[in-house]
Amino acid sequence: MKRLILPLTLICAVAFYACKKKTIEPEEENEETTPIVTPEDPAPTFLSTIAYFNTWASQADEFQFSADLGGTFTTQKGSVLTIPANAFSNIDNSITTGPIDIIIKEVYSTKEMIQAGIYPISGSVALNSGGQFFIEATSNGNALLVTDGVVLNFEIPAQAQDQNMDLFFGGPEVDSANWEQVDTIWSPTLSNFTFSSADDTYSIELDSLGWGNIDAFMFVNYFDCTFNLTGLTGLNDSNTTAFAVFKNQNSVWPTGVSPWGTISNNVITETHLADVPMNIIVISVENGQLYYGLLDVTPTQGTVYPINMLATTSANLDIIIEGLE
Repeated sequence: MKRLILPLTLICAVAFYACKKKTIEPEEENEETTPIVTPEDPAPTFLSTIAYFNTWASQADEFQFSADLGGTFTTQKGSVLTIPANAFSNIDNSITTGPIDIIIKEVYSTKEMIQAGIYPISGSVALNSGGQFFIEATSNGNALLVTDGVVLNFEIPAQAQDQNMDLFFGGPEVDSANWEQVDTIWSPTLSNFTFSSADDTYSIELDSLGWGNIDAFMFVNYFDCTFNLTGLTGLNDSNTTAFAVFKNQNSVWPTGVSPWGTISNNVITETHLADVPMNIIVISVENGQLYYGLLDVTPTQGTVYPINMLATTSANLDIIIEGLE
């Protein structure tokens, strides 16, 4: 069965096509010229939490190759995509010829999940992610299909291991993913995967593109949780966002988000957390200043937890979120 692939913002890395960075040589020093000393840049201000997330570089890889040759391409994160010859078709089902552009976006770490807004959730159940990825193919800007009977191989470094791992597809929308087990939505399908303990990788065969993920359901007993935010006033879902980053799992749950929760009047309510170890990270922007709160907790039902909000810089908050992985 054929599925469409939608466009994605490009970065660059290439095979069968050279992409060169322009090197700017420094100007020769003039000993008679007094150096110009510029003041340090002031701490950045933010209009929203989204503006903070947008300061993180979004990585993707671009490759170009000839349709009749195929090729093997390695991403910046060490994943390897192998494409056979004549692997793609046009919308009218004719075999694509000429140059083809491939874009690969990988969302592997919990920090990347928070930045991209791509969370390992199927229905209302959290997933332990072995690796989320998006692949698209275009020719002259037009979306392509995977040719019937063809599979692409994508080998990724395993981000998590679980004996219950399965292959999920998340759809063709680059900005969101609705994760469903492949064998429950498309049958028959040529897509499957294997795990290699020798090099700690997942080898995934794909007969369609868009979002893919290796996941296992996190079977936990969910209950209501409440968090009181202190140190600031007027916090709500317009200036505050929160996440539960599960320990010993590669998973993030957006906290206080409808339909499972709210952020209002300095209180976060969440109906979908459980008695498992996690870090609750809260991020706010007030009058251009960035704030954060952090709670290391294994929640218990009926307990109200305070989280103190502290002023911070974007550089410091980057380090804090990175440390939660």
